[in-house]
Amino acid sequence: MKLKEVKSKKEISKSDEEDGYLIDANEKEVRRIVASMKGLGIDKKIFVLGRDDNFNRRVLETIKIDYLVSPERGHSEDTLKQRDSGLNHVLAKIAKERGVGIVIDFDSLRKMDRIEKARAIARIIQNVKICRRAGCRLKIALFSDEYADKGALKAFLFSLGASSEQVRDACNFGDE
Repeated sequence: MKLKEVKSKKEISKSDEEDGYLIDANEKEVRRIVASMKGLGIDKKIFVLGRDDNFNRRVLETIKIDYLVSPERGHSEDTLKQRDSGLNHVLAKIAKERGVGIVIDFDSLRKMDRIEKARAIARIIQNVKICRRAGCRLKIALFSDEYADKGALKAFLFSLGASSEQVRDACNFGDE
């Protein structure tokens, strides 16, 4: 799946090269970009990069998107007894009701150093468990142009604690 990374509505074009848009912006700009796409008649997949809990909740509740990418990317610190993974059971339930999938960005994991990667994987494991309980869609993606073996991605997701149904559907971004 080829995505165009967008940070403002000026970067939106009506070309057929990409399958969707990966939006990396604040809430106000995400609203502008989605409205601009609707106004231009663009009907492609919309991926939004996750941030803090409040951003993730407002995006899931009020904006029509297809996927929330890496909700664990928020800049919050973990507390003594709980990780801040950017997703909780309420957000997972909202995502399920609205048909929004949660995406794990495998590229960002590969670019991290060991300590950051360990924290990110711990947060992802928590998100996998939450998605499994809530029944919301879980995907894993490699957004770069590099080729990745789907079997390896599925094995990684299975090792994180995903159910066999989640693993089966993890790499399919087709019409669902």
